Amino acid sequence: MESSTAGARCRNCGTHVTQQFARVFGDNGDVVHGCPGCTTYREMQSGGHLPTESE
Repeated sequence: MESSTAGARCRNCGTHVTQQFARVFGDNGDVVHGCPGCTTYREMQSGGHLPTESE
C-alpha cells in the first residue's frame, strides 16, 4: 500500500496535488488517479477517473 505522501501526486500524470484534494478525489487510500491537469472535473466527481477492481 502507498503512503499518504505518495498520494500527493497524480498517478496518471505526476502532478502534485494537496492532501485535501487526495482525500476528496482519491480512492479509498487517498491515491489520486486523475487530477485537473489530466482529467475533467465531471470525471472526478462521478468517479470515472478511478480504476475498476479488474484493472
